[in-house]
Amino acid sequence: MTHLWFEVTAKTPPALLEEVAEAVRGVAPGGISIEEPVDILGPEEGFRVRGGEPVLVRCYLPSSELGAVLVEDLRRAMAAYPAVELSARPVYAQDWAVSWREFFGVVETGGRVVVVPSWVDHEPAAGQVVIRLDPGQAFGTGHHETTRLCLALLDGLVGPGVRVLDVGTGSGILAIAAVKLGAAAVDAVDIDPVAAEVAAANCAANGVGEQVRVWAGRLEPGDIGAPYDLVVSNISPEANIGLVPVFERAVRPGGDLLLSGVLEPDVPRVSAACEAAGFAPVATRLERDWAAIHLRRTA
Repeated sequence: MTHLWFEVTAKTPPALLEEVAEAVRGVAPGGISIEEPVDILGPEEGFRVRGGEPVLVRCYLPSSELGAVLVEDLRRAMAAYPAVELSARPVYAQDWAVSWREFFGVVETGGRVVVVPSWVDHEPAAGQVVIRLDPGQAFGTGHHETTRLCLALLDGLVGPGVRVLDVGTGSGILAIAAVKLGAAAVDAVDIDPVAAEVAAANCAANGVGEQVRVWAGRLEPGDIGAPYDLVVSNISPEANIGLVPVFERAVRPGGDLLLSGVLEPDVPRVSAACEAAGFAPVATRLERDWAAIHLRRTA
């Protein structure tokens, strides 16, 4: 049985928890978990945290070229913390499917879009746009703040006839939403070939396979043909900044750029990089510590 993901654990002294958690979060778009050592006292007493003992910071990274790059980035970041122990174990297909089904429920995004697991019966309300999703091996279920932020903003940016580029498509959730909200065509790209396969399957399952073209690879400015009305990129601050020359070519004058995967403190530098390339800020929407940045290409 081939493994799909690696569960990466940083065994961390309590004094370093905040710094290490931030470093791990920087390579884990799906978020992290923090497990403190506890003693179970009983059904009435609850539990007691054992102070002074190491804390486990966990994340899940794909077993792919992308995952290898992220693990190497994390290893280098942890070199500054010799007291931290890094370990990894494979998560297998059966384990992954079971764990997702335990907590993946219907997700309301605050707009017309609602995300429904493929195995859940759901009667949509009038006017709701339903995405049926089996996340499989790719990031993007609607549970994470960045995905919800993008879905809510897409609701107001996508209209009939719009052409969209979805960068870092993951499960394909934003591409599917764009078509269901009226987009004429979507190009969806992901650096991870496994994610591209999952996205294509999810697009087909939602009846938008003909409107969405999915491929795997790295985007370069020369890859852009006709510019798009809207480009959405839910990846990371560094990756978004590195792609600014692509965005400059990809967004038509007057078109929109929607960036997420960005923590609130990173908003100024991501926005500044885009503004230097001719994008004007329109709005920034926040949910907890995460942000989605809407910019418009000046004429």
